[in-house]
Amino acid sequence: MVGIVIVAHSEQLATGVCEVALQMAGGASVPVLPAGGTEDGRLGTSFEKVQDALERVLEQGCDVLVLADLGSAVMVTQMVLETLPPEWQERVRLTSAPLVEGAIAAVVAASGDGDLETVQRAAEQALAISKIPELEGLPPPQIEKPGEGVPEESAELIVPNPTGLHARPAALFVQTAMRFQASITVQNLSQSRPPADAKSMMEVASKGTAWQGERIRIVARGEDAAEAIRTLQALVESGFGEMEESPPAPPPKARPEVAVTAPPPAEDEMEGRLRGIPASSGIAVAPVFQYRPLTWHVEHRVVSDVQAEVSRLQGALEQARQELLALQQEVAAQDPQTARIFEFQRMMLEDPVLTGAMEEKIRKRVSNAEVAVEEVFNEWVAQFAQGDSELSQLRAADVRDIHRRLMRILVGAEEHDPLRALSHPMIVVAKDLTPSDTARLDRERVKGICAVGGGVTSHVAILARMWGIPAVVGLSEKVLEIPDGTMVAVDGEAGLVEVSPSQERLRQYEEIRVQREALAAAALSQAGQPAITLDGHRVEVFANIGDVASAREAVDSGAEGVGLLRTEFLFVDRATMPDEEEQHAAYRAIADVLGLRPLIIRTLDIGGDKPLSYLKLSPEANPFLGVRAIRLSLSHPDVFQPQLRAILRAGAGRNVWVMFPMISTRDEVLQALEALEQAKANLERSGIPYAREIPVGIMVETPAAAIAADLLVPLVDFFSIGSNDLTQYVLACDRGNEQLQSLYQPLDPAVIRLIQQVIETAHRFGKKVGLCGELAGEPIAIPLLLGLGLDEFSMTPAAIPYAKELIRALSIAEAREIARQAILLPSAADVTRYLKDVLRNLQESGRIGSPVRAMGT
Repeated sequence: MVGIVIVAHSEQLATGVCEVALQMAGGASVPVLPAGGTEDGRLGTSFEKVQDALERVLEQGCDVLVLADLGSAVMVTQMVLETLPPEWQERVRLTSAPLVEGAIAAVVAASGDGDLETVQRAAEQALAISKIPELEGLPPPQIEKPGEGVPEESAELIVPNPTGLHARPAALFVQTAMRFQASITVQNLSQSRPPADAKSMMEVASKGTAWQGERIRIVARGEDAAEAIRTLQALVESGFGEMEESPPAPPPKARPEVAVTAPPPAEDEMEGRLRGIPASSGIAVAPVFQYRPLTWHVEHRVVSDVQAEVSRLQGALEQARQELLALQQEVAAQDPQTARIFEFQRMMLEDPVLTGAMEEKIRKRVSNAEVAVEEVFNEWVAQFAQGDSELSQLRAADVRDIHRRLMRILVGAEEHDPLRALSHPMIVVAKDLTPSDTARLDRERVKGICAVGGGVTSHVAILARMWGIPAVVGLSEKVLEIPDGTMVAVDGEAGLVEVSPSQERLRQYEEIRVQREALAAAALSQAGQPAITLDGHRVEVFANIGDVASAREAVDSGAEGVGLLRTEFLFVDRATMPDEEEQHAAYRAIADVLGLRPLIIRTLDIGGDKPLSYLKLSPEANPFLGVRAIRLSLSHPDVFQPQLRAILRAGAGRNVWVMFPMISTRDEVLQALEALEQAKANLERSGIPYAREIPVGIMVETPAAAIAADLLVPLVDFFSIGSNDLTQYVLACDRGNEQLQSLYQPLDPAVIRLIQQVIETAHRFGKKVGLCGELAGEPIAIPLLLGLGLDEFSMTPAAIPYAKELIRALSIAEAREIARQAILLPSAADVTRYLKDVLRNLQESGRIGSPVRAMGT
């Protein structure tokens, strides 16, 4: 049977729709549950109400069709779905059908024992029912007709991915469209919106967005129209590469196993207590710091040289793009997905619709760039802010953020950084915090965040959760009246801010904070123990890191060493190359954090796709197959030798290893070893201490290295498999090409068979093998890799505790049988399905818990 859940902003509306649907269906015995309004009866959407309604229907053994009224109701429902177990997610559909007519049609279909697909189709066909006769026969939105003889192609598609066509998917859509000469439009048919220019980030973000399940039409006109439609259709149907990605973090919710609650309510609910939206869990008590961003008064002035003013604008745009690129890379070190916020902003600054409008205002009005920027950005902010969905508000926040950055550059003001220069621990209070504001927080001293703007999916909430900072958003403007220095308590789980709490209340908050920290410590307490299987087989669990901070995180998470230190952090976003002394100091500092634990330093892995301004690298048609990694190092001794000397010096008295990336041939290994000996000789002549016996390894990430492993392994001390690049080279698909995401599968039989071959070859020569790609930290892949004989798993620090728990729950004999079964399966989908079943069985038997990547998120 199929049940129906109605999600609406009003409790009365949701209940009324349920009653009308049941009455119109003749009192059918179909589970129809409302999930309307907030917990306290106000207008809004409640995460808990939606979750409760879904679980109640699912527990009856029914599939579920969900109908929602407004955009934010859809978004909350999507977030609830992401928290459900996979087997429940498969039984739930969210439809774009009209709320009342769709509910009636769905209940009728469900009462006739229709399956989920039949019920969904019946609900969506209700779109064709016109409630106002006068509207029947209205023409569809008009699309510009092509000129005579100009080829035209089109496609109508259903958007399949959970996040729909916006933000990152929208950016990918625009990037793909821009590759073609044809003019291309995208239109949301479900919302009857006008066509949007598919090559304009601003137009797609404002008019072309679509939710999961909505129908869009893509039209291309031009000589390459057919190819453009095929490519864009494949991109949409692949779900923009999101279909197999981990879902974004859901809104914070008290963990069921944690019996810790907020303090009892104060006697006077109206005095000294403010309630908002829980955005990031945790408790913080500290004085208030009221953050007020710099503002500028813009005056119109006539310029004497219009072209010079346009050039000044273009220079400011380029500086803003570079700042955003640096910010994106900084955030990406912790969370690549979240860093895409700044990629989206950069694409906006490259949009000809936006930049062209500003340049046009300068030329037509002979005015200064500041006025043009102010007017154009205010128009876009107003356009997005008019939307009633959380998505529209996110886009408005992005535009405000870019606006502020560009204006600061044009007026010549220094970047306003009070958030990075706090003198002591504080609670930051603001009307709103832009993504850039939040990314600049001094995370040592900012103990909590309170904001008037934002919701659970806002940028500030996402970033706060990523960094573990308690946060409450959506507060009333009364929070802005709290004087600087006033003590406040922030409970990010309860969505509560208490002003000037009494000593008794402070004691209660402190007790809860201590209890929660104790629970987190207990969860991590076993992370420091070795990863030993039930039958006594030990493997090593290392971390992938990029700086001193992540080295500390690795140690705290139970890492037994570092399997990959990415040295690129020293080389990018600068005008000059880091010298030997700077590199030596950085490597030594990281080694000192690790103590006796191994530190495997990968030499520079960079190429034409990430050009360095101080290296004159020729553009390449395919930089991933060009002069990169070891090829670049061998062709640039001025880069390679200082790095090798710095690594050797850092290894003096420390457990430092060196690893060469992207090896393809035996000759490359010999040349790299010769360069290492040259660096040793240079240090010996200079009388500088260095590691004379440093372990040397190579990355196995090309098919050539994997196939010829028996020729390479005698030359080195260890192998480390780079599963990310190995996958893309084995399957001949660029891992960054979203159109090929269905091909980029690390669990493809070809990839796992090569991994097995590399491990077996190295073991015949008595050498150890590690794996430092994303696969090493994937819970479903760990039993497989253990069974294949992998000696060392290297992953992001947050994944280490769970990986160790999983390894300790298996026997090596059991893991080998899992690997034996997986290696026989014919496709990546079959392997993935089998390994998911293995993990699910382990969880259901109580041998392991559910994967938790980071506490408090």
